[in-house]
Amino acid sequence: MATEEQCHLDCSSPDRTPTRPWHETDPLRNPLRLTKPYPFHIAANDDLNEYDLPAFCRLGCNYFFVSDESSKTTTLNTCLDKCDDEYNWPTDTPPYNDYVEMARLECRDGCLLALKRCQSGYYCEQVSFNDDDEDNTYMGGNMHPCPAGTFRDVDYNSVEECIPCPPNYFREDIKGRSIDSCSPCPAGTSAVDYGSTSIKDCVRCPAGQYSEEGDYCKCITPQACVADQLPPPADAEKKGTQPYIGRW
Repeated sequence: MATEEQCHLDCSSPDRTPTRPWHETDPLRNPLRLTKPYPFHIAANDDLNEYDLPAFCRLGCNYFFVSDESSKTTTLNTCLDKCDDEYNWPTDTPPYNDYVEMARLECRDGCLLALKRCQSGYYCEQVSFNDDDEDNTYMGGNMHPCPAGTFRDVDYNSVEECIPCPPNYFREDIKGRSIDSCSPCPAGTSAVDYGSTSIKDCVRCPAGQYSEEGDYCKCITPQACVADQLPPPADAEKKGTQPYIGRW
C-alpha cells in the first residue's frame, strides 16, 4: 500500500499516533499532549458527528507528501505552517472557533503521521525533543531523497536510512523506491562494493573470467584462471576474441 494511502488510514484510526507537539497549548494554556480528546469548549447544541474531522488529518498527509522540487527536501515545519495558514484563527485569546481549531490540529496530526510513515524513495529524520531549550521546541522532522546508490521501499519499521544497492548493481539517480531501482552490471563486468553509483563502477572481468548480468565474475573453466595460462601482455588485444579454449 502506498505511503500516503496508509497515512489516510491512520487518520481514521481511533487510537492514532503520534501525539501533538507537547509545547503547544490550548487557549486555557493547557498542554495539548494527546491527539484525543480535544481540549475545547463544545457548545451544547454542537454535534461532532456531523463533521468529518479525519478529512483534515488527511489534508495534512497530502501537504507533507507534496515534494518541494527546489530543495528536494520536505520538512515537517513546512507542512505544519501550511495547516496553520489554512485554518488561521486567533487561538491565543477568546473568542475562538472550536471547529477551526480542531481542523488545524487534525491537519497537523496528518503531518506528523506522514513523517512517521515516510514516503518510499526517501528517508526521514524523526522529531526529537530538545530538553535544553527553554521553549521546549522540537528538532528534526525532515524527509530527504535517498541518494544515488541507495533505495528505500515501503518499510514502516525502518524509515531513518536508505539501503545500499547490492554488489554488482548500481543506481545513478536519487529516490530509489525498491531494489528493482538498482540496475544490474552488464554481462562481463562486476562491482563488488555495496552502493555503487555509476555504471563505471562495473569493472570488466579479468582474463579467463566471465559474469552473467548482475553477477560476480567466475572462471570460464576450472583451468581458465591459472596464472600461467593467461595470455601475455603482447596478446592483450586478443581479449575480445577467443584465442584460447575457455577464455576471451
